[in-house]
Amino acid sequence: MASLPRIERTPSTDTADEPAHSSAEQAYAALTAELQKSGFDVVAPLRAGWYNDYIRELGLSTDSTAYLQASGERHASGEEAPFALAPLPDFGRSGDALAILVGNSRAMWPAFLRWLKAQKDPDALSDPVDTFAAEAICGAVGRFAAASAAAAGRKAAVAHDSFWASDMTPARLVDMNRAARVAGVCYFSDAMFLSVHPTFGAWVAFRAVVVLDLPASHLRGPPAPLPPLLSDHEAAAAKAAFDEALRASAAEELRVDGMPRHLAHKWAAMRDCVRRGREHRYGARQSEYHYTKDRSLLAAELAGLEAEEGKQQAGGEGKARSAEV
Repeated sequence: MASLPRIERTPSTDTADEPAHSSAEQAYAALTAELQKSGFDVVAPLRAGWYNDYIRELGLSTDSTAYLQASGERHASGEEAPFALAPLPDFGRSGDALAILVGNSRAMWPAFLRWLKAQKDPDALSDPVDTFAAEAICGAVGRFAAASAAAAGRKAAVAHDSFWASDMTPARLVDMNRAARVAGVCYFSDAMFLSVHPTFGAWVAFRAVVVLDLPASHLRGPPAPLPPLLSDHEAAAAKAAFDEALRASAAEELRVDGMPRHLAHKWAAMRDCVRRGREHRYGARQSEYHYTKDRSLLAAELAGLEAEEGKQQAGGEGKARSAEV
C-alpha cells in the first residue's frame, strides 16, 4: 500500500469562524469541479457526527472482521483481534464538523492513465492509483481549505484531516461504505458489504473522507437511507456470487497488494448481478486492476493510450496538409 499523506490538522488560532455563505458555496463548487476533472465524480458532504453516531449505534467493528471470522484470514492491517472503528475527529464542534466523502465511478480511469503517462518513472510508484488519488484530492482539498479560510477572514488555512480507504491502521480506518450510506450517496447491503449508487450502480469506489474545521449545521439532519436499489432476484444472485467469492478467497493465501485474476472475476461477478448502472461498468482492465494490482494491465492501457494519441496526431497532420493543398 502506498504511504499516503495526512492533511495538516493544526488547529487555527483565528477567531473568525463562519465563512460568508455565498463564498462558502463558491469554494465548495470549485472543490467539486476540480475533483471531477480528475475523475472523482462521487463527492458528498456530511456531518462528522452522522458517521460517529451511526457506528456507535451499531457497536460497529470493521467489515473485515466478519470476513475474517468466515475465512480464517488475517486482516490486512496485521491485527489479530477485531477492533472497533474510531470516530471521526470533529475539532471540538460536538459532531458538527464538515466531512467530505470522495469517490469515483469509471470516470477516474482515463484521468489516472493520463497522469500515469506523465510520470517520469511509473514503475517506482508503490501503488499508482493511491498516489494519484492522494495527489488530486490533497491538492483540491488544500485549495478548498485556503479559500474557506479567506472567506472567513482567517490568515491560516482551515485545519483538516484526511482518512484514506487504503489505510488499514486501526486508528485511521474509516468504513467508507457506511460513510456513503449516512451521506445518502449509496444504498448499502450489510449482507454483501456492497454499495449501490443510484446512477453508477455497484461500479463505484471510495477513496477518502476528509474532515474540516468548518461548521456543517447547514446540512441539517442526516438524509433518509436510500431504499434497496436492486431487486430481490438481483440481491439473491449477488449474495450467491458473494458467498462463492468468499469461499474461493478462503482457499487462497491472499495478499494486500492484489488477488489472483480468477478471484478478481468472482468478486466482479457480484457487482455484475446489479442491473442498475451497468452502462457505467468499469472496463475489463480497470476492473481487473482494481482487484489484482497487476502492473501489466497498466502497461497495456498506456500502450493503447499512446497508440490512440498517435492516430489523433497523424489525423490532425493529414487534415493540415489537405488544407494547404
